[in-house]
Amino acid sequence: MRLLHLALAFALVAAPAAQAQDTPQKMLDLARQLRAQAAQMEDSLPPEDVADLLRQAEEIEQGVRDGGYSAPVAVEPPSLAKRIADAHGGRLDWLAHEVACVGYAWENYRTFVSNYGDPERDRLCRVAYGHYANYFLTARDGAGSAKTDPLLAAYDQAAQAAVDYYAKR
Repeated sequence: MRLLHLALAFALVAAPAAQAQDTPQKMLDLARQLRAQAAQMEDSLPPEDVADLLRQAEEIEQGVRDGGYSAPVAVEPPSLAKRIADAHGGRLDWLAHEVACVGYAWENYRTFVSNYGDPERDRLCRVAYGHYANYFLTARDGAGSAKTDPLLAAYDQAAQAAVDYYAKR
């Protein structure tokens, strides 16, 4: 009887995991395991327990045939940080590799003075790196994405504005 409880616990734990992976094949594998377990323990379990294991396997197989385990799992959309990093070679601070703001960094944007004589370009770079500094420090202090995502979005938008301005010159 104790083995029956273990088999039931295994079925209950494995079923949601298999369903979460959206693979009916995993459920068929589980049914196959239950059948193998029933065959292995046929001599040591009462006939009703063996029949119960086989019934569970049949229910799982019927569920697969009915499409009960084929529902697609909701895919969580990628985070803003992941989207930005994916768009820019894996970097969040992607402006550092652009010519538009050469010399600027989030650590020096307040004090750096460029020598290219374009005050608008300087302003755009300072704004972008100011947003990145706010994002970085907020994220470093453990704030969640609810607080950091708007800061990161502001950086990305300001950085793109600086790059676009430089491209139009």
